[in-house]
Amino acid sequence: MSENKLKELLEKANKCYGEKNYAEAVELYREAAEKGDAEALYMLGICYNYKTGVEETDEEKCAVTASGYFFKAAELGHAQAQCFAALCCLHGIGVEKDTDKAVERFKKSAEQNCTQAMNNLGLLCENGIGVADSEKRYEESFAWFKKSADLKDPTGQLYVGKAYYAGQGVKRDYGEAVNWYTLAAEQGSADALFRLGECYDDGEGVAQSAIKAFGLYKKAAQLNHPKAQCYVGYCYEKGSGVARNMEEAIRWYIVSAHNNYFQAYCNLGCCYEEGNGVKKDMAKAIEMYEKGAELGSVMAKYNLGNVYAFGKGVKVDNKLAVKYYIQAAESGFAEAQFNLAQHLYNGKGIEKNDEEAAFWFLEAAKRGDADAQYKIACFYLDGIGIDEDSEQALKWFTASANQGDSDSQYSLGVCYEEGIGVESDIAEAKEWYARAAAQGNAGAKKALKRLK
Repeated sequence: MSENKLKELLEKANKCYGEKNYAEAVELYREAAEKGDAEALYMLGICYNYKTGVEETDEEKCAVTASGYFFKAAELGHAQAQCFAALCCLHGIGVEKDTDKAVERFKKSAEQNCTQAMNNLGLLCENGIGVADSEKRYEESFAWFKKSADLKDPTGQLYVGKAYYAGQGVKRDYGEAVNWYTLAAEQGSADALFRLGECYDDGEGVAQSAIKAFGLYKKAAQLNHPKAQCYVGYCYEKGSGVARNMEEAIRWYIVSAHNNYFQAYCNLGCCYEEGNGVKKDMAKAIEMYEKGAELGSVMAKYNLGNVYAFGKGVKVDNKLAVKYYIQAAESGFAEAQFNLAQHLYNGKGIEKNDEEAAFWFLEAAKRGDADAQYKIACFYLDGIGIDEDSEQALKWFTASANQGDSDSQYSLGVCYEEGIGVESDIAEAKEWYARAAAQGNAGAKKALKRLK
């Protein structure tokens, strides 16, 4: 077959593929592949990989056949096929899993300017795979993403933006992050649109603008970005960058939830619990929280803890409450850590354990929870579940007091008056008593009268 006829055959096959006449396309690709055409071999690999236009339905058999075509096309110098052959090696698709061979093939593909291979190498480097020095994995990762981005690949541009935003492999620069996100967004990257929206939301690298943030979230949401869909719902709920509209908020939360975004289920649960935009329904709220929790929503787990701790639509069940608080606490959720500590200290739903209670109060305190800061200060002061330490008590009373907690302000006044963890300073004591008294703290009011 002449080169021109082979070209015509391939064009016809690609046209059939583009028109979704997959079975016909496969037959034409086979004919071209028999003549040793690398593109036809590659496309047969694609067809078997995604089971389009082929009679075989067995997953494993399709994988073996697909990998075979990818390897044949790769041997003929097809860059994309080389990348797919690398993916087969990486994940053990149709061949034995071999990370080293995967890296080798990705590099060969990248040498032929395959940006997909460059992006995969960037991701592997991030995880310390295929790098000589693990401490430099982010620098190597950034280098691969930058090569891809410089070839105008939107995925590469997105990851370069992420690197600048996080300061991984390159000095943190929000302005540069915005520049690269913008380039990727202009090519239709939904994730880039979403991240650009976050930058406008927080005023990072650009002037803060809730209106622009919403517009970008909406564009990403319309491209079926689940997290962006949830954010659009939240914007409608709070009236951020758009007029408040609970009907639209619920609609977008539902769209996001159908795409299995965990926080959308949690937000829907809150709406049903509060009767916000929907009829109040605790059974429905619990159902939403449970679905969100199953998908990994820490907030949903915390909310379920509260459901059972306070008997919201169900009987109080402190054991179940503790179960959910533990799950949320272990994920670093401060409010759950505080509530878990309270249950441990009071022996509710779990055996009383002052040491464990102190541990979780301290964890929550480190995350800025004012109530937890007050409690751990009291624990340090009295040596409850932790070694007595008046200086640590003073430190945590101060942290909580600076957040406006009146009990901590009063306790701090006591520390300064009596010289607990600090030298006695009556003027400073009066200052803290006055702050607490202004919030109605009875003990502080009495202390101020006594010190006059």
